[in-house]
Amino acid sequence: MVEWWRRKVASRARRAWAAVSARLRARKTGSGGILKLHADVQTCGYKDVQVMFDMITSELEAASQAQKTLPSPRKRAVPRPPSAWPGR
Repeated sequence: MVEWWRRKVASRARRAWAAVSARLRARKTGSGGILKLHADVQTCGYKDVQVMFDMITSELEAASQAQKTLPSPRKRAVPRPPSAWPGR
């Protein structure tokens, strides 16, 4: 009974916990990436780096705004004329 419990329940629970913890760890380490990059760019002494970062971020914001204003494409069923071969 104990061996069955270890093989069936404990091993699956351990794998599930490992998957959840890896996902949370990846989310925690990746948080604030763009904010950290922005802080690093602002502390950089080169003005051209700061200007390039501002250009890139403004282009990304404009693209996201344009994408939000576009209506979502919907697939419409195209009406077809009746077929000469209805059984096919």
